[in-house]
Amino acid sequence: MSEEKIAFDSGFSINFGASNQKRLYGFCYESFENDVLRNQLHYEIEIAFLQDNYGRNSIFEINRKQVYVNNRTSDSKIIQIAERASQAIFPLRVKMKSNGELQEILTINAIKKRWISIKDKILEDYKGKTISKIIHKIDAVFLDDDLLKESICRNWFFHLYFKPFYVEYSTKLRFKSIWDSPVFGNQCIQYGVVHTIKEHYDNNDKININADGIGIDERSIEEIMEGYDFPKNEFSEETAEPVTSQMLVDYKLYKEDRSIFSVTGTFETKISEKKQHKIQVEMYHFADTGSFRPWSDFAAKESQRIFQSYQKFDDDEDDIIDIVAASRRRQSESPKRERILGPPRERIQLYVHEEPDLSPKKGFWNKIKSIFKK
Repeated sequence: MSEEKIAFDSGFSINFGASNQKRLYGFCYESFENDVLRNQLHYEIEIAFLQDNYGRNSIFEINRKQVYVNNRTSDSKIIQIAERASQAIFPLRVKMKSNGELQEILTINAIKKRWISIKDKILEDYKGKTISKIIHKIDAVFLDDDLLKESICRNWFFHLYFKPFYVEYSTKLRFKSIWDSPVFGNQCIQYGVVHTIKEHYDNNDKININADGIGIDERSIEEIMEGYDFPKNEFSEETAEPVTSQMLVDYKLYKEDRSIFSVTGTFETKISEKKQHKIQVEMYHFADTGSFRPWSDFAAKESQRIFQSYQKFDDDEDDIIDIVAASRRRQSESPKRERILGPPRERIQLYVHEEPDLSPKKGFWNKIKSIFKK
């Protein structure tokens, strides 16, 4: 661990400052049963950081490449259809909240158009009642804005990438959050999570954030896997033991712009006394070179800090930006002069004695110069 402390913004907060750049990430998902690997999925995903209409770096353009299941393309028709359907999502543009969470899908209309075209081709290549049922379920998601956003947010990459890192941490450098994690596909488990940010950069000049959580879901494991959204004991006298699950996710952010370098996480859930379910997820930035460092926004932040330090007058703390309003306020506070209607009561004449000009005639510029010589 480095001896250099993290350069927080106001208080103990950090913000996202990536410039218009592209990043290529490698993503890997692995599912285990009693520590035996059952399924593995990996792919590469490209992200471009873009600015919104206000100049803030909050737009992400995302493209996903070929998906590999168990280190090969799948022969399963269902997986093939799911993969072809997911191609309608990309390229995807999303808007991020200032705290790091996903706020809005910006390309929903484009996704719907692409899906209609892809659906027609799928129906040409695959026949049968099962295929029709699958297409019908995908239709219900793609053509509903809320369901589409929910589906994207439950993808493991998006679920882990867009989290509230850019917040005000406590004096103990902690921040509490609630995660609904897709441990069983569409069925999520709710966790109470504490984000802890390390006080110092690590030896590679990265910011380390640890997300440590425990399951707070009141449903049993059976209720979760059967798709219930609530525990049955709320409506009956049946009692069931709430699910036992814990998670641990480690993040590394670049020092220069606080963008994500890597994510490694583990989610462990008890299925029964003899069966344990575990998920491991990893993503890493594939840098072009080993010495890669992102563009730093240090100069811009320093300029902003200096600008903010001059925002207040020393005497009355009026905002410089609102100087017109301050001037009007001063005028309103000053005593008003008596307004006199009609002609003045007494005519006032001012006489200014003027010596005759005996000097030779001067041109226009000479007259101007003579004013500054007095």
